[in-house]
Amino acid sequence: MDDSARQADAGEPAHPRTPPPPPSPSADIGAASIDSTYRDRSDEPLKLESEQWDITSISALAAVRMLIQGLESLAEATGDVPPTPPVSRPHTPNTEDMLRRISTAGASIPVPPITIGSPEAHPHEPITVIAGNAEDIVYQHAAIARRFFSKVAPPFTLYEYLLRLHKWCPHSPGVYLAAAAFCHRLCASDLMVPATNRTIHRLSLAAIRVSAKALEDNKWPQDRMAKVGGVSKTQLMNLEVTLCFLLDFDLWVDDKMLARRMYLLQQAARQGLGAQGKLADEFKLKLPLRKKLALAAS
Repeated sequence: MDDSARQADAGEPAHPRTPPPPPSPSADIGAASIDSTYRDRSDEPLKLESEQWDITSISALAAVRMLIQGLESLAEATGDVPPTPPVSRPHTPNTEDMLRRISTAGASIPVPPITIGSPEAHPHEPITVIAGNAEDIVYQHAAIARRFFSKVAPPFTLYEYLLRLHKWCPHSPGVYLAAAAFCHRLCASDLMVPATNRTIHRLSLAAIRVSAKALEDNKWPQDRMAKVGGVSKTQLMNLEVTLCFLLDFDLWVDDKMLARRMYLLQQAARQGLGAQGKLADEFKLKLPLRKKLALAAS
């Protein structure tokens, strides 16, 4: 039996004379229920007293505010930690040329220009271990950390920076919570990167970008994220690679881990992990465990 016969048996015309009505997303029950769920979420950041809390109770704005508060408080407690110079300091590119490239990148995007400042590290500084002796490892530690350092602290707060990012490239609450989890691992748990006013901007940008790529199907274009973040596309790529390398490419998270890491980030800030003068003297960058094992076997 052909399709027209089936339609006739079902009491429907074989060739309808008028097209069906256009779709109406607002009338869809599923979409309406999702919208109402997000409208019910609070925009107020939470001060956590336990790792047992409902991550679905906060909006994306609340999540990014919690990330900001945790990193800013941790940076205030840590103070400034100067990065170790690289093996050989290459020629620093002309700052005016760099700013001009940043301002013209993605010129078609109606986003106000911004610059986060010049990075401490040269784009071609290595991030992988090239030798096994202690001296080379020290330089490798420095090269890894230097990618997150700005030469000087940006002329705006992390609050202003990430709210700008959320305005022009908004993400889901889970992305900001995952970024907080990654930052806690690097800054407080594993002590790989110090949270200072010269690192938290680049670190949070990289953490949010990597989190979005790990958790979401739809992502903002690279040129838009770079322009909103005030860096070049190459710098953003280097920051992402560095973050993944330091995390040993372990990007898996679940709801319990997101809740726990955000709580621990707030706890680290409250307890003054790396208080003024202490972390600057004792901070030692670490390589991921897999890299250590590879060195031991060589």
